[in-house]
Parts: sequence; C-alpha cells; structure tokens
Amino acid sequence: MRRQHHSRAVIRFLKPLFVYGVLSASLLFTDNSALASEPSSETGDPTAVTLQSDAPANRIGTLFSDVRQYFGIRYRFGGTTPAGFDCSGFVQFMFSKVFNMQLPRSSREMSAIGIRVARNELRPGDLVFFQNGKNRINHVGIFVGNNTFIHSSLSRGITRTNLSESYYDKRFATGVRVIDFADGKAVQIFESMGENGNPS
Repeated sequence: MRRQHHSRAVIRFLKPLFVYGVLSASLLFTDNSALASEPSSETGDPTAVTLQSDAPANRIGTLFSDVRQYFGIRYRFGGTTPAGFDCSGFVQFMFSKVFNMQLPRSSREMSAIGIRVARNELRPGDLVFFQNGKNRINHVGIFVGNNTFIHSSLSRGITRTNLSESYYDKRFATGVRVIDFADGKAVQIFESMGENGNPS
C-alpha cells in the first residue's frame, strides 16, 4: 500500500513537468507565420531593406498615377496581385512595380525597416502603420499627402482614407520612410480626387 501511495506521488510530481515539456516543444516547433494576422515572409532578413535616397522625384508621381487603376479592387487575405490585395500585399506590389524595391511581406516586418517618421512629418510615399488593441502592427498604407493615405481596406478594398477618420486616428502607430524623394509635388495628383480615387 505504501509503495502504491509513493508511485502516485511521483506521478503527481512528474505530470506537470511532462505537460510543461510538451508545451515548450510545441512552441519551439510552431511556424510563427501561422500565428500572425497576415502572411509573413519566409526567407530573408526583414530589416535588410534600408532607406533609398536620391530617388527620382517623378517616380512618386508614377506611383500615384498608377495606383488609381487599382482603386476598388477587393480586399483578399494573402492577396498580392490585382485579383485581390491584403494591405501589405498591395504596398509590396506597388513598391516592386514602380521602384523595383522588394519590401518585406507583412506590415509588422515593414514597420521595422527604413527611418521612423512622426505623424506630423509624413511625406508622400512614406508608409503609415496602424495597430490593433494589443499594440501590435496589423495594417499598412501609403501616405499621399493632405493627411490621407491609400491602402487595402477590409470593407472597401483599395481606397483613399483620411488619417483623421476615427478608426485610423485611434490606431495610428508610426510612419516609416523607405524612399527619400527630392520633393512632394506628386501630391497634387490627388488634390482633385475624391475619397475613392475618382475625380471629385
């Protein structure tokens, strides 16, 4: 009887250790991308992209004129093509197309590159980031001036939105500059456009 009581005590002691070991092992071998709110890049250093300076000023004009053809394209989780974009897929697509610049795949990884920019110092072409209730970056767009940015919205697809809009105003996290342009003249392209990118 004493031996049986001793065996139960040992099992009671070892059981929590076993459970802890199994949990630790599962965390070590879990793919982190499965835990993210959007796909992340599987290869490469997400901080490898640094600020590109002296970029031709007309390139940002190209970005803003080209982007108009994508307004209204629906949001698609994991989307990286005109068939449907998620937020980081859209930003990555545009920067690759116009600047031949490969950005990281997720908004969280994008926020770790370039130079941090305060909200009141944003320039056209800067990336703007937003966070969820847990202070985790989960959305990105491209600043176009006049306190507005273009992005892939869950409800409206590719659209133009004001940073002062309540939802985004409360969730603004930071700005990041990955390309330094000589001027911001291209913002004039958007001055005559409505909220959906169409002429107002």
